[in-house]
Amino acid sequence: MITDKITNLRSYASYNEKFNIVADFLEKNTLADLPCGRIDLEDGIFLNVSEYTPYAAGDKWEAHKRYADLQIVVSGDECMDGAALADCIGAGQYFEEDDYMFYDKCEGSIATVKAVAGTFAYFAPTDPHRPGIKYTSDTVKKAVFKIPV
Repeated sequence: MITDKITNLRSYASYNEKFNIVADFLEKNTLADLPCGRIDLEDGIFLNVSEYTPYAAGDKWEAHKRYADLQIVVSGDECMDGAALADCIGAGQYFEEDDYMFYDKCEGSIATVKAVAGTFAYFAPTDPHRPGIKYTSDTVKKAVFKIPV
C-alpha cells in the first residue's frame, strides 16, 4: 500500500509507470466535475467515479488479482484499511469478471489511512483492503483507477 497527496503521484512512477497515465488524465480533468460511472483510459486502465455514504468497518476485506486500485478521495473523507495478503484468512469465491474476492478477516499488522480530499491510496493485488469506512463525512465522492498488473 502506498498513500500520499495526489500532487505527488508522478514521484511513484518508478514503482508503476502507469501512474503517469493517471497523472496525465488528472492534469487534463477535474475529478470533482466528473459524473459517477466508468471512464476508460488507455493501456487497459479505467476509472470508476462514485458517491456514497461511508459505513462502519466490518470484517470483509477485498482483494484483486488482475488490477491494482488507485483510490482518490475527491470530496469528503473516509478511512481505508490495508493489510498483507499473508495475514488474511477465509478467502471467498473469486469473481473473475469483476476481479474481486473477499476475505473474512485479516490479522496481524493493519494500516489505517485517514483519507481526505486530495489524497490517494494505492493497493496492489497483494494488498487486501477495506475502504469506505466512516471517518467524519456523511458523503464521499471517490475516483478509483483500476490499473492492470
